[in-house]
Amino acid sequence: MNNMKLNAKLILTVALVAGVLSVGLLSYNQIQQTNAQSSGLSGFESIPEFNMFKEMIGDNNIAAQNANEDYLDIDKAVVAKAANKVQAVLQAHGHIPKDGSGGAFGYGILTTKGLSAIMVSTTHAGVLDSEDQRNANDPRWHNHYVSLGDDTENCGANPAVTSITFQSPGKVVVNKNKAVMSNLPSTFTGTNALTSAPLTLSPGTNVQDVVSFVLEPIFNNAGGLEAVCVNDITSADKIIKN
Repeated sequence: MNNMKLNAKLILTVALVAGVLSVGLLSYNQIQQTNAQSSGLSGFESIPEFNMFKEMIGDNNIAAQNANEDYLDIDKAVVAKAANKVQAVLQAHGHIPKDGSGGAFGYGILTTKGLSAIMVSTTHAGVLDSEDQRNANDPRWHNHYVSLGDDTENCGANPAVTSITFQSPGKVVVNKNKAVMSNLPSTFTGTNALTSAPLTLSPGTNVQDVVSFVLEPIFNNAGGLEAVCVNDITSADKIIKN
């Protein structure tokens, strides 16, 4: 019965999104680095129950999730903008996990604001960083707006999370190999999950790329979280927008 309700919800959401789409092929764009400031990542330790995440991992320098999993391959993404909001339907090559078995990963929508303001949907068990989660072990999909910056010491050439909303802008529904990210506002004000300070991020609606990614937390010798690296950023095979 729950599956039937979820399928009905997904079909309705897709239908609403599809109603505002007009087909047009988006040329592929490389993700551009921005000057997002990345000084000091100690705020990660303030995220509720992050120690549980570290204990579940059992390793202070974990390896990234295997990027060859087919749910990390986005076959097609259809995006639209209306009333200062972004709608997107993503089709992965394989079944998208919802039980935490896929590790920490997600999908992102990049605009002309680059890495300074990104719309993302993520799943991970072991850390409570979203108002949508019931507890730290809840791997349910949820949205964030994030900014990324440089942390070459911990992440090398890969970007690191520098700010992230505790609130979940818009909605996300995942079923089988589909993910629907809907009603994502062009600007959002909430709370930074790293510092509890007010945070406003404004990605806008000029979508440039749709990607998958893997999250890799980096711990120091004392067990403190130094950084969260965003690895294996991969563009969708095809992007269609209005």
